[in-house]
Amino acid sequence: MKWQDDLIKDVRSNTAADDLCCGIDHYLDLWPEAGEEETVLNTYSGEEITDCNRSALLEQFMKVRDNCKAILEIGIGRNNTRSFATVFAENKKEETVYIGLDIEDRSWLVEIGENINTIQGDSSDYEQMIDIIKNKFDVEEFDFIFIDGLHSINQVLKDWEYTNLLSDKGIVGLHDTSHHIGPFLFVRNLDKKKWNVIENACPQDYGIGFASKRVKK
Repeated sequence: MKWQDDLIKDVRSNTAADDLCCGIDHYLDLWPEAGEEETVLNTYSGEEITDCNRSALLEQFMKVRDNCKAILEIGIGRNNTRSFATVFAENKKEETVYIGLDIEDRSWLVEIGENINTIQGDSSDYEQMIDIIKNKFDVEEFDFIFIDGLHSINQVLKDWEYTNLLSDKGIVGLHDTSHHIGPFLFVRNLDKKKWNVIENACPQDYGIGFASKRVKK
């Protein structure tokens, strides 16, 4: 698995808790030393996708926008005009291919811009999803991958597998890096010798993090 090469340690507890989505009690019981993040978890309730989240995503996307050939979003927000998908649709070049992968039907997305595509499927079915991406959409690599699916530890590890298709200058984004156990642990344990990491660009809310490959010298 690719995460084994990209993390500095195994973040799993190897119990059933690794499949829990985002229970705050689970988070605090496992990681009481989280400190500052505990305050965020215990006090913040608000929009699923905040202005800070959208702005942070746009700032990172604009770094690759001009040469971006394809975007993959895993897990599509239900916020319609405030979703991350609209950030991509409103700012990408027309010829850039967007693929949204979600277990639910998100086909309404095709109406929000040019070259907008969706796949209804489980991102855990990696080989099947990759086959669809490559054979149906003729995409071999992505310049931006955004991970916002189920936020359990195990699922984030599975979704990281799609970074096998990340271009050398591509960027990965992860939502909920201050609120949910999977993204929280993953982004903080990325190997910084291999990845440039922004652990949390929006610590005042659910959080959003980013990573890009370090250039080999």
